[in-house]
Amino acid sequence: MGWEVSYYQTERGDSPIEEFLNALPRKARAKCVAYINMLGEFGLGLPRSYIAKVRDELWELRPEWAGTEYRFLYFTQVGQRIIIVHALTKKAQKLKPSDIDLALARVADVKRRLTREGASPIRQRTD
Repeated sequence: MGWEVSYYQTERGDSPIEEFLNALPRKARAKCVAYINMLGEFGLGLPRSYIAKVRDELWELRPEWAGTEYRFLYFTQVGQRIIIVHALTKKAQKLKPSDIDLALARVADVKRRLTREGASPIRQRTD
């Protein structure tokens, strides 16, 4: 059984992950979407060359295209659900602490908003 992969959505309804993907060159976007599809199929069973644990409950998906590394930071929920909370172009050996902090803040936001009514913190994927 596969995993359900969704994107973080702000309270205003913006999807930073979709915006990031839409701004990429066509072939880079296709490669990133292919990795996201594999994440949906295999979840945490993907090899280390595809995913890695970042910190706490935060993981990273690690696509690369034409020498450029991309990162999609996500966490998992019960019921084989993955929520991608942050996307970036990696420019240094290590992830910036500010990117990790933003992703963890979004994880907390998703959890907080799932426990109350209002704007959904997740957006279903459209590729």
